[in-house]
Amino acid sequence: MKKKKLKSIFLFINASKPRQLDVFLIKGNKVFARNIVRGNFKVTENLLNSINKILNKNKLKFKQLNGIINIIGPGPFTSLRIGVAVANTLAFALKIPVKGISNKDNISDSQLIKKGIKEISKARVGNYIQPFYNQEPNITLAKKY
Repeated sequence: MKKKKLKSIFLFINASKPRQLDVFLIKGNKVFARNIVRGNFKVTENLLNSINKILNKNKLKFKQLNGIINIIGPGPFTSLRIGVAVANTLAFALKIPVKGISNKDNISDSQLIKKGIKEISKARVGNYIQPFYNQEPNITLAKKY
């Protein structure tokens, strides 16, 4: 009797879009669940809740994740920082790899997912990601002297 090979489950986070947060679950190389949050501001404040909701809805636990794919930029400064911090923290706590994917060519989520699945196999536990802003952060107004 042959053993059935279990497919890896990956968490995909895209906080690089203005006013939108995408959280997907991928099994093998196909998206099987998605949670998209839209709003005017502060949508990434819902990131942990979105991850928890998508896992619960699909009867999964955090420990069943095999890796995290996170879009690292370019995009909104604070959203990217939150996405990267959450991805790195989960990867550390779960002892799983995390892979950052840049979207400087502005490709679709499906293309980013394909790229991420290909790249996650090269990621190593303990290697963490950094955001890519593509410009200097602009978080406050310049001071006038």
